Amino acid sequence: MANIELVELTKHYKQGKTVVRALDGVTLSITAGEFVSVVGRSGSGKTTLLDLVGLLLRPTSGRVVIDGVDTSTLKDGQRADTRGQRLGFIFQEYNLLPALNVMENVLLPLRYVKSRVGDGKARARELLEVVGLAERIRHRPDELSGGEQQRVAIARSLINRPALVLGDEPTGAVDSQTSMELLALMRRMNREENVTFMIVSHDLELASRADRMIRLKDGRVISDEPLTQPREAEPAVAG
Repeated sequence: MANIELVELTKHYKQGKTVVRALDGVTLSITAGEFVSVVGRSGSGKTTLLDLVGLLLRPTSGRVVIDGVDTSTLKDGQRADTRGQRLGFIFQEYNLLPALNVMENVLLPLRYVKSRVGDGKARARELLEVVGLAERIRHRPDELSGGEQQRVAIARSLINRPALVLGDEPTGAVDSQTSMELLALMRRMNREENVTFMIVSHDLELASRADRMIRLKDGRVISDEPLTQPREAEPAVAG
């Protein structure tokens, strides 16, 4: 599990003579094992925040500290190693490779870390069993529904046993019922894998089922509220 500290985090872009403050002095602490949602209107800085925490961007100023390590001090190769070993990602559009089958897509992150793909096959089968796709491991993405593809993406995000999973609108491309099923699945993995989740979503119903909801506006945190949730039902998954 990962403890995350964001200290006066900013990300500014120049558009001609104009400076766009995509993120403007965000300070947050996320405790290991939390399930956190981040909400806000388009342009509020949600995706920029996720990209900074995920070490996909470098901040203009400020720090991202993961388990006591100030990532601003890391070189590019070290940042890539941290992403591969400590972080998992879930994207709105699944980002599965169409030429690879389900098993191969889940194993893909292991190609970029110091781990043999062969060693991960048992782990991949275990995860695909949990997400209800044990019988679909040889299928390609175009043979799956949108919800099934995102289940593959969730399994892929956990293949390297990450401390933190980052989701950018992970249910944005599916219907509301499938969205709730995917949320229940992520909450289950949050508990069973002891992994911290940070999810960006425009869906307030989904976001309100997190442990904590952070609201952004114009690159700043305008509220940060803990949420009390009933125990989630386990997701219904197809055999």
